[in-house]
Amino acid sequence: MNSDQALKQLCDECGRGMLKAHRVEAGRRFCGTCYQRVFERRQCARCGVQSRLPKGNQDALCRDCVKNAPCARCGKIEYKIGKITLFGPVCNSCSVYFRPPKLVAVSVVQAEGQRGLGTGRAPRPSDRGTCQDCRRHRSLSTSLAGRRLCAACLTVSCIPCPCCGMFMPAGRGNSCEACYWKDTYLKRLRLDEAGLSSSQFVQLFRAFGMWLLEQVPAQKAALTIHGYFPFFYEMEKRWGEIPLYSQLLIYFTAEGLRRVRLPMRWMAETGQVVVDAQEREDASDLRRVAAIVASLPSETPAGRVLAAYSRELQLKVAAHRVSIRTVRLALRPAASLLATCEENGFQLPEQTALDRYLLNAPGQKASITGFVSYLNSQHAANLVIRVDEQKTLLLRRRRLEAELVRLLEGERRDEEFKSEWISISLAYFHGLPGRVGKGLKGMSVSTDAEGNFSVVWDGKTYWFPHWDYRSGTASAPDSTVAGKSLK
Repeated sequence: MNSDQALKQLCDECGRGMLKAHRVEAGRRFCGTCYQRVFERRQCARCGVQSRLPKGNQDALCRDCVKNAPCARCGKIEYKIGKITLFGPVCNSCSVYFRPPKLVAVSVVQAEGQRGLGTGRAPRPSDRGTCQDCRRHRSLSTSLAGRRLCAACLTVSCIPCPCCGMFMPAGRGNSCEACYWKDTYLKRLRLDEAGLSSSQFVQLFRAFGMWLLEQVPAQKAALTIHGYFPFFYEMEKRWGEIPLYSQLLIYFTAEGLRRVRLPMRWMAETGQVVVDAQEREDASDLRRVAAIVASLPSETPAGRVLAAYSRELQLKVAAHRVSIRTVRLALRPAASLLATCEENGFQLPEQTALDRYLLNAPGQKASITGFVSYLNSQHAANLVIRVDEQKTLLLRRRRLEAELVRLLEGERRDEEFKSEWISISLAYFHGLPGRVGKGLKGMSVSTDAEGNFSVVWDGKTYWFPHWDYRSGTASAPDSTVAGKSLK
């Protein structure tokens, strides 16, 4: 070697300078001397062919076996090697992801930003973008029809897909969009299968993956398959098999199983899990019961009273006297009543607090009866459940009046506004339940000469004014036709 010639590399074994590495193994460079000393001739662990392999690694593979391995990134089998990395060989398309990042000099960035300055013209805009046919990001040209297309789509237009034979934009290259997403999905499915250790769950996950591809489009399947992997992984790690539905409910909760509806549907259709709807509803109600009890801090007096009432109801559930849903419906008004007492400095609910609560929520009279009986028996509260019908009606009218004012203060006067006006007016002017006004589609709604509304429901006619009653016929767009049904 010429002494004037610069030594570009160092041997990672002995540290000598060298012009070129004699062998690169697992990212380490070896000179010719170290290669003879470190590598010995023996059979490859895979193909059995004699080759020089590292002495310390009995599982080392020969160069041919390393090169014939699938791409370490995308899993492609037949490809042209772009780079041999620490993880194995990668194809040309994936080799760009293993290049070291390049730092752009500040002077170059400044020069790009100042290009065109001082010449009296603005910088030239880029002609790259997304092709409107193949949806690839490339250099674009404008067609005669004014579409921005890449060179292949502009000149060739359409070609048959090499995979399925269907015509596709020429710019897509090797596969149409449907074949691309299907191939992507299968790659991601194989990637997730590698994360499972038992052959049983690998087969289960593959069977689910094939079923999923038949249920949803390939693009959606490719975008969601990774989200279902943790569900199978947790079952494998915890049970080693698909457990009973009750065990799934306890571990994942009903809310967690709702997030994996498709795997649960597949297991139910294949008979691997028997879904119990009542058990699922009970689990949901138990979770809601726990949330209601936790809504009041356990260290406060209100929290202790609510927890004690919950324990008494749970005893009734254990004795099969009430259902879990009944417990939830009973705890909700109890927690709301205790919360109002907690705000004013806790004391046991008095008659005025109970009357105020029933005035604002008269429909909770039946649900709160059990809690009032509990307070009377356990805390000698002497409460009486009573609903002042006149005050309740007055409060309801005030709320409906506020709703009408809110509608009038708004700017919109469309069909949605009209539906709300009719619904609230029926409740305000005639005292009909709110559910009646919500079913306007089956009603006969008409307007008179002055634009006021007439609604026929259950054989009776109900009249109420137009929202702009002062303007008469000039503001009533539907005053010409009587008996017009509201859509």
